[in-house]
Amino acid sequence: MIPEVSTGNSPRPLLAYLYGPGRREEHEDPHLVAAWDRAGAPDPGRDPGATVARLAARLDQHAQLRAAELGALPPSRVWHCSVRTAPEDPLLTDGQWARVARRIVAATGLAPTEEPGCRWVAVRHAVHHIHIAGISVLPDGSRPAMHRDLTRAQAECRAIEAEWGLRPVGQGERVTTSYPTTAEIIKAEQQGWDQPSRVWLQQRMRQALAGAGNVTEYVAALEADGVLVRWRTDEAGARVGYSLARPGDTGTSGMPVYFAAGRLDSALALPRLIALLADSTSLGRS
Repeated sequence: MIPEVSTGNSPRPLLAYLYGPGRREEHEDPHLVAAWDRAGAPDPGRDPGATVARLAARLDQHAQLRAAELGALPPSRVWHCSVRTAPEDPLLTDGQWARVARRIVAATGLAPTEEPGCRWVAVRHAVHHIHIAGISVLPDGSRPAMHRDLTRAQAECRAIEAEWGLRPVGQGERVTTSYPTTAEIIKAEQQGWDQPSRVWLQQRMRQALAGAGNVTEYVAALEADGVLVRWRTDEAGARVGYSLARPGDTGTSGMPVYFAAGRLDSALALPRLIALLADSTSLGRS
């Protein structure tokens, strides 16, 4: 489960995007799953009488009152956190996502459970993630204590993973998998791929490992499956790491997009791969 945090200066454009069709019509059934006050938060996705403008105004009320007093809106008041599950995780229900949202706004300090909190909503427009949009202004006009908000959100996601049996992310040596970013998922959709490149490569790494007796066989299996392999060497020219790319996945320069093996799957970084395969032979030079 991966949280991504950003800030902004106006809630309406963010809500318009969350409730809109998406850049490629990828948003399906956008609707609220949780809010600071469900009775007070109109849902443009499910309520025909609700609008994005009305929801934005309700969300931004404390900030607007503060601006009337001080003459200016608080800077970077819009707090946005997307939370995504891993591809292999079971689909969460709206109720489960609501619990995730409430735990994250409490953990980050946006809306503590035992103190007055900021206004926020959680919108779901896809099966594997939600977006939390909040205004970091308290009812009295002050700003909440939200230092290290991303770190706190990540820690809460780790706790949820452990409690719910989801794929663990970000726990040091036990972490073996990284997950596609929103940009990578969008790119896969644009290319017509069933999977983002990161997931595609991870699967081929595991398939290659299953039939390999040493690193040479492992790399040969990857290349036979079409994977591009690039070695990283030290000053003496010895191989100390490797990166992988998917055929056809290129960046703006037209060159292949490589992912470091250890970032794809830390268990298959080169030193750990060698130990895993008990490969005592020399890896040679580039």
